Amino acid sequence: MEFTAQDIARRVGGTLEGLGSVTIHGCSDMKSAGDGDITFIGDARYARHWGSCRARVAIVSRGIDVPDHDPSSRTLIRVENADLAIISLLEEFAPEPDAVAPGIHPSAVVEAGAIIEASACVGPLAWVGAGARIGAGVTLHAGVRIYPKASIGDGTTIHANAVVRERCIIGRGVILHAGAVIGTDGFGYRPASDGKGLVRIPHLGHVELGDGVEIGSCTCVDRGTFGATRIGAGTKIDNLCQVGHNVRIGANTVMAALSGVAGSSTIGSWCRIGAATGIADHRTVGDGAQLAARTALIDDVPAGETWGGMPAREIRTEMRHVLALQKLSPLAKDLARLVEASKVTGG
Repeated sequence: MEFTAQDIARRVGGTLEGLGSVTIHGCSDMKSAGDGDITFIGDARYARHWGSCRARVAIVSRGIDVPDHDPSSRTLIRVENADLAIISLLEEFAPEPDAVAPGIHPSAVVEAGAIIEASACVGPLAWVGAGARIGAGVTLHAGVRIYPKASIGDGTTIHANAVVRERCIIGRGVILHAGAVIGTDGFGYRPASDGKGLVRIPHLGHVELGDGVEIGSCTCVDRGTFGATRIGAGTKIDNLCQVGHNVRIGANTVMAALSGVAGSSTIGSWCRIGAATGIADHRTVGDGAQLAARTALIDDVPAGETWGGMPAREIRTEMRHVLALQKLSPLAKDLARLVEASKVTGG
């Protein structure tokens, strides 16, 4: 596939700075780009590398100054948001996914009472339990397990070896990546009355995933103790995350890898949760809030605020604490030397 810089500018609604006739046949980052690639500059920190980049065309967010640009030999395409513009190009250059034919593979097991729409695909060694419903255009890849009475919405894709437990409800257009587990029992125990062990708490609830939710590989979403664990439409959860029982997550929230949310916490819509964040039980994170990577949250976060640290604080307060500790470190060494000197002099 090949485009000219002018073609791309039209597609992304951009303005050319340079040659419109330059041909492009691929996309890449600035370090790896070759002569026939297009790259993107969404942050001023990367603009200074344009002079050494081999790409001849770059999509650039408006307002970013790009030094060493020669419009006689190279081209910039100015857009409002380079990160969003490059997504549309990646979709153009992406290889077509392998076609999945509707039908049930001979090695799959479908229990009595399961309902599978004719346009769905049930892959090899998959299992669909009794009373489960598989909607139109659903794809169940190899080894997927759908427990009894679970419901899978139209157009959903479930990758290899993912599991949807009993009575869970998956919306339309959901993507579950390989090894994800939806509806496992929550982590609930109490000390036995005789003090000799732990008593397991039964979890009678289920999980509900809204339309367009995406769950990463090996991420687990626990069923509710009572009622549902709910994840709102459009929310994206990365690989290796844990969502505890009865958690509520709003729409279009993003959670990065290795993060965990303990039971009965509530996270609003349009939140951003950085990698390896831990959220204690029964906490509330308001709409639009952001948590920095490796945040340890033990308090509620008001809507729209940004927090970070261990334990978490409002980000400006946290940064002041970090800077204060950096200043104290050399002072501590000076203080230690003064103490040693006083011992020698007997002061």
